[in-house]
Amino acid sequence: MTQTTDDPLTAEKVAHYLPFSGHVPNIPGRIINVTHQIPYNILKSHDQRPDIIPLSPPQSPPQTTSTSSSVTVTCPSYTHKEEQNTVSGLSSAALLLQKKQQEDPVAAAPVSKLARHHQRGHTLRVKFHAADWTVVQRRGHAALYAGVQSLSKDYETIHIGWTGPIRVKGTKQDVRHIYQDDKLKLEKLLWDTDRIIPIFLDEKSHGHYEGYCKEVLWPLFHYIVWANATDGRSEKKFWADYVAVNQQFADTIVANYRPGDIICIHDYHLLLVPEMIRAKLPNAVIGLFFHATMPSSEILRCLTTRNDILRGMLGSTLVGFQTYSYARHFISSCTRVLGCESTQVGVNHNGHLVAVGAFPIGIDSDRVHSYCQQPGVEPKMAAIREMYAGKKIIIGRDKLDSTKGVLQKLHAFEQFLHRYPEWKNKVVLIQVATPTYGDHGKLETKISEAVSHINSTFGSLEFTPVHYYHQDVDREEYYALLSVADVGLITCIRDGMNTTSFEFIICQHKTHSPLILSEFAGTAGSLSAAMLVNPWDYAGVAKAINDALLMSPEDKLTRHKQLYQHVTSHTASFWAHSFVTQLVSISEQQSLQSHATPALNVNALVTEYTKAKKRLMFFDYDGTLTPIVSTPSEAKPSPDMLECLQTLCNDPRNIVWVVSGRDQKTLEEWLGSVQGLGFSAEHGCYLKPPNSQEWTSIVDDIDMSWKQDVAEIFAYYTERTQGSFVEHKKSSITWHYRTADATFGEFQAKECQNHLENAIVSKLPVEILVGKKNLECRPLSTNKGNIVKRILSQHMDVDLVICAGDDKTDEDMFRMLSAAYHASLYQRTIKEGSSPTSPTTSSSISRTPPSPTSRKASGRRSSSVAFSPTVPSCWSDMHMSLYSITVGPPEKKTLANWHVRSSHDVVDCLKELART
Repeated sequence: MTQTTDDPLTAEKVAHYLPFSGHVPNIPGRIINVTHQIPYNILKSHDQRPDIIPLSPPQSPPQTTSTSSSVTVTCPSYTHKEEQNTVSGLSSAALLLQKKQQEDPVAAAPVSKLARHHQRGHTLRVKFHAADWTVVQRRGHAALYAGVQSLSKDYETIHIGWTGPIRVKGTKQDVRHIYQDDKLKLEKLLWDTDRIIPIFLDEKSHGHYEGYCKEVLWPLFHYIVWANATDGRSEKKFWADYVAVNQQFADTIVANYRPGDIICIHDYHLLLVPEMIRAKLPNAVIGLFFHATMPSSEILRCLTTRNDILRGMLGSTLVGFQTYSYARHFISSCTRVLGCESTQVGVNHNGHLVAVGAFPIGIDSDRVHSYCQQPGVEPKMAAIREMYAGKKIIIGRDKLDSTKGVLQKLHAFEQFLHRYPEWKNKVVLIQVATPTYGDHGKLETKISEAVSHINSTFGSLEFTPVHYYHQDVDREEYYALLSVADVGLITCIRDGMNTTSFEFIICQHKTHSPLILSEFAGTAGSLSAAMLVNPWDYAGVAKAINDALLMSPEDKLTRHKQLYQHVTSHTASFWAHSFVTQLVSISEQQSLQSHATPALNVNALVTEYTKAKKRLMFFDYDGTLTPIVSTPSEAKPSPDMLECLQTLCNDPRNIVWVVSGRDQKTLEEWLGSVQGLGFSAEHGCYLKPPNSQEWTSIVDDIDMSWKQDVAEIFAYYTERTQGSFVEHKKSSITWHYRTADATFGEFQAKECQNHLENAIVSKLPVEILVGKKNLECRPLSTNKGNIVKRILSQHMDVDLVICAGDDKTDEDMFRMLSAAYHASLYQRTIKEGSSPTSPTTSSSISRTPPSPTSRKASGRRSSSVAFSPTVPSCWSDMHMSLYSITVGPPEKKTLANWHVRSSHDVVDCLKELART
């Protein structure tokens, strides 16, 4: 049956437009995935240059610590997403340990004491070879790479990222120089392998990653404020490298961008890239996903480059976080640090509406299942069970990092043994701590002391309660530990996501052992069936361990089913597709909204300006001729703006007015030097025509006794809102809260407005103006629109009217001018013999463009305002063109016909007119 336009809406039709309806959105171009490093390690078979000098390792010094439980060993292999590929060389001691592990295959399996089932040459990781080069799939970043790569099943994708350190095969030595012909070979190999575009970084990569990312951003994002005072020189150098690397990424993305592509940027290494791309590709669809924790605004304030970081992120179309709390912190930071207007789901920055959302990441559950089923896992599980026969096994596996809560875990376990002595000799804690980047010597010492204290207090010659291994373990050993555990214990004090909890749930599909999870882990919000604990509450964690060990099989099964259902349904692929689907949906919505008010066509305006014999111009001051500032007294005019106004006033065909809410004294002081400029002060209460020396009051006969009552209400809220103040004018009174806390100030303003409406407005001839970070009370019917009406009636022969403003008070001007324009347009339509539309039918008239000469070229709309029956009848004889311009985003609700982004654009427009 043929579909007609009259067919009713169906659920399927509606679902097609919903972001998470399950359908695959239509993307006209490709998805450009951008990560700090590509998902492959690059190895060269040889390097004949003799100048290769191993660099010092970015890990804690290898050491052997004797405890009553085991020997602590540092392993040079890495698995964590942040650290595994940053090693640019190894010390001689570390190389000796590596050689020992190569000779002793049991070294990477310290618990089961069983060697790997398969050799490295037969690993499950993908390998590619070409000439002297070998490309091996990278370990770590598993969830991120799995999600990114899953997009290629439904879309055309490319992947841009740094190559990482390129090393000589079989060593940890870097290839110190990559020649151009080598780069070309690698580019072809990576493109043919997985459509990857590599970025080759120079020595700036060290300052970018090991410097700014790891020493500045990573600690701060995890609520660790720097304790050591420095002169700032190293941070300045690191920041320069961070900017340079971000710029190189942005340039590479722009060079490979095609119209219709969408760009997905990942993690905190590339936070400046969105803004850099936006500068060159204003209409690009850019998604930024922040994988780490986002701290509260009070912590972010400590970062000296906080404004640059936030502005860089706000270049995106959509910013995604792991949890809503992280998203809320970001929105709050934009509001409190940058002063942006925001909602619960987005931030308005420079007229660009940036959406913000939470998209919890998952893992590749099928891949983890396959790892658990590898032949080498079951023998290791049996060996571990035999080793700890008759005992309950608690497993912990974390990075050796202060944010992972290993020390808190040990203290809680000590509390458990103290509070529940019946478990003595019946429970063992196996803790694996993976070496990480940085100097963690003090933490290692504290952990070793805690382990020794627990083992000496609660252990014996036959029993050791804590087995601590400071090393990485091979994959089979890792999954054997997760599978054999009776309890999984994760006590991180701050973690972006912690996918170990997901892997534990997959490995426990047969035995259903419970998971104890820190409430500060990013996964806590998704895994509500886990036993959530506060890692600082040692007694609470101890009780959770006891409850987990005593949990009934039925309760275990119930909890596990809920956890397993979540992990297997909310996979890495689900996460990536959800983020892309929402990104496409947001971009489509913004694309539709962007047609509301088109950008000012300066060329068309200049053409109209040149032809016009008489021009009338109205300009607001704050936010239009000058930017909005936190302190009103600092909004002084720039020399360029004053020069432009003077040039326009010198033209006898121009009549120029500044229509402002400022008082007379301020306008005289700041703009009085411009000869021939007309003023309207306090929203139309006082007038000073061009070339006049006297002010005319419009409100002399109006009762102003209400000001005392309003002043008392404003004083009440000023006392209770830190940073707010009251500005007294002759005919109005204004309460400013721009320097107050953004969120609290907004709340207090709404409360104050309600108070005024109930106590003042309902009884006295007063109205409230809601401005930008202020409330103003003024006499009723005294506004900018009435002043424009008065001035326009004195110049009926005007050919062109230009009006610019930025806030709600300026909408009165736009409304009056729009009514005048439509009145004249309606009369011309009748005279031309066309079938006229009723003046009261605004929907028909609003489709008529304000300027007939540019209607086809501009594609703009006129304001949808009905012809007002209160305008003077003589306005029907006018023949004017109208350019009403609002300062703000295109989606802003306004009666203006055009928009510009900022006050700087208004001044630039004045410069163009002044040059004409």
